[in-house]
Amino acid sequence: MKESEKLDVPQRLKANILLDIRKEERRVAQRYLLWSLVVTPVSAVGIIFSIQSLIAQLHQSSFYSYFSLLFSDTDIVLAHSQEFALSLLESLPFMGITVSLVAIVALLVSIKVFARNTRNGLFPLFSHS
Repeated sequence: MKESEKLDVPQRLKANILLDIRKEERRVAQRYLLWSLVVTPVSAVGIIFSIQSLIAQLHQSSFYSYFSLLFSDTDIVLAHSQEFALSLLESLPFMGITVSLVAIVALLVSIKVFARNTRNGLFPLFSHS
């Protein structure tokens, strides 16, 4: 670049840009922190209700009856293992399992987001410079 094409840049421009970036990072961290504070208790309550519902669905689907057969009549189960496995699989309440897993994953993700954003969102003075 030629000397005549250089721009006059204020001395504190870099410091001001970095300060603005840190402020925006803090705002984003606070936003994620707020969402994780909302999602964490909701998903924890969701886990409780979904597991209760899953247990009720397991009782209704007679999954326990099929599963107890595995321990009481092992010879019959081994002789008809394919039919037994299909009956056991058919009696599983997949919707209840799916809802429970979604609630558990939501809780784990919200805890991870909370842990990542706590330092920048709540304690900006202790975050990295």
